[in-house]
Amino acid sequence: MAGEADPRWAVQVDGLWERFRIAGDRPPTLKERLFTFRRAEYRQFEALKGVSLRIRHGESVALIGHNGSGKSTLLKCIAGILPADEGSVRVDGRLATLLELGAGFHPDLTGRENVYLNGAILGLTRREVDGSFAAIVDFAGVGEFIDTPVRNYSSGMYVRLGFAIAVHVDPDVLLVDEVLSVGDAAFQERSLARMRGFVERGKTVVLVSHDLGAVRALCRRTVVLDHGRLVFDGPTDDAIEAYEELVAGGAPPPEPEPDPVGPARTGDGGARIVDARLLPAVDGARPSGTTAQLVVSFTAEEAVREAGSLSLGIAVRRPDMALYVYETRTAWRGIYLAPPRPGATAAVTFTLDLAVLTGEYLVDLLLVNASTGVIHDRWQEALGFTVTSPEHDFGVAALDARIGVANPDGFWPAELHAPPPERGGPREHPLREDRPSPGHEPDVPRVDPALAR
Repeated sequence: MAGEADPRWAVQVDGLWERFRIAGDRPPTLKERLFTFRRAEYRQFEALKGVSLRIRHGESVALIGHNGSGKSTLLKCIAGILPADEGSVRVDGRLATLLELGAGFHPDLTGRENVYLNGAILGLTRREVDGSFAAIVDFAGVGEFIDTPVRNYSSGMYVRLGFAIAVHVDPDVLLVDEVLSVGDAAFQERSLARMRGFVERGKTVVLVSHDLGAVRALCRRTVVLDHGRLVFDGPTDDAIEAYEELVAGGAPPPEPEPDPVGPARTGDGGARIVDARLLPAVDGARPSGTTAQLVVSFTAEEAVREAGSLSLGIAVRRPDMALYVYETRTAWRGIYLAPPRPGATAAVTFTLDLAVLTGEYLVDLLLVNASTGVIHDRWQEALGFTVTSPEHDFGVAALDARIGVANPDGFWPAELHAPPPERGGPREHPLREDRPSPGHEPDVPRVDPALAR
């Protein structure tokens, strides 16, 4: 059941139940139906049991759980493919789905013809497909085969082309179901980068995946489903821990080994952050707007050198806030790190403009395999620093408001003495002895008419 969407939410799911009829062990034959009046027997299977969910605009959320937990069913209900048996599903904005790559391809049509056909299925106009055609073909890597019937494509070429078409739709809400593992490692990295681009542009992404590395890379919030029920909704790391408990049959996850020089750290230890410092070193607080360099050093074992490149990530946060103030990774910037040889140390320098306001800030560090997302070292609260800013500003970001006032009569109460004009006081004030003569045009900032529209 769908209704008018609340614009505060990109996706609203309320009390959703989805039921299917499952046939019995052996359906009756026609003879049995005629002579024994036996009817086919069915049982009811509840795929979703009263699921409620809210997803904000611009949020990326993962759905994880064991096979049969209801993840794909929930995604199909959000997409409108399956109607709700009970409850409601509402989506605000243009919706695109990456559920079954290549759905709608005709085997006898060429790749070029299927691009236009599939684009139309996904809601693109011919002009939009024309504008994206070259990028689609380049992304899929099938340029020399684009005029060949797709029945001659390999399975990898087939799904790559389907993915390339789908990700060139410009939706408000994107639903993704287990499609980030298609193609080789290079194509998977491009796919993840494309998905990150959706997130960075403020699109709403709902992802179903068993690839926990991709979940960690794309989603800060994760929902865990178990036998059709929502059992956890929260930060991704906590959700994955809850999911692993379910997989292990309820056994608590192993405790991370304590680090001798800092807080508890997690990861397989194949590569390890050995030092992190913010330069220049200062005593006390740093003024808002100053530039600092975050230098992170790391080592790696020989086995890691055979597993591909590394990516180093930083995340700046305040202890009193749920969201990161800032986060980036070298791989997101197209920088892939070669693991240093055993016994050697490599370093990465992040130059940061601290355009933030007064507060305590913490830095979390992450060292992962750039292709697989395997976490080698996650160091929470690796270091901290303090920033001070003018007392008249409050919040997180230093937006540097510049204020102009068109108010010739001033803005002090009439009963108070105003300072002279050279100290910022008004040119006219009831208590000023040197008030200008009548007809004086005060020199005050004017509002730009273009900005007032």
